[in-house]
This record gives sequence, C-alpha cells and structure tokens, in this order.
Amino acid sequence: MSKRNCNISKKSNTKMWKCEVTDSYGITHVNYFETELKASKWVYYIWENEDEFYNQDSMELLNNAIAECVKIDIERGVEPCLD
Repeated sequence: MSKRNCNISKKSNTKMWKCEVTDSYGITHVNYFETELKASKWVYYIWENEDEFYNQDSMELLNNAIAECVKIDIERGVEPCLD
C-alpha cells in the first residue's frame, strides 16, 4: 500500500502556493512556490528522488549543516561556538 499523497493549496490572501508531498516512506515534505505549476513539478521531483532522500546518511547531513553554520559565523565575523 502506497503512502504517497500530495496537496497543493493557496489561501486567498497569500501569493504563494503551499505544496505538501508525502512519499512512499510516509515522510511529508512541505515547500512554497510562486505558481501552481512549479508546485506540481516539485511533487514529481520528490517522488522520483525519494530513495535518495531516504537513504542519505543522516550524520553526513548533520555534519554538512554544522559546517555551513560555522562558515556563516566566520563570514559574519562571529566566533563559532558549538556548545
């Protein structure tokens, strides 16, 4: 049984389309787009690449995120602190 699902919506008082995509692993991804077409294309992008997202090493992702935060701190002239 597939868990895939998607919902593309736009509130009347906003400019952005909200796209919620659930992949076959049951993970829901949310993003916002300027057009409904871009949101629709993102649904297929997520479904076509879901194995890559699911199999990517979570520690590698965490390490990359921390390295980017340190880089941003250094560029801003702030002493990086990982405490």
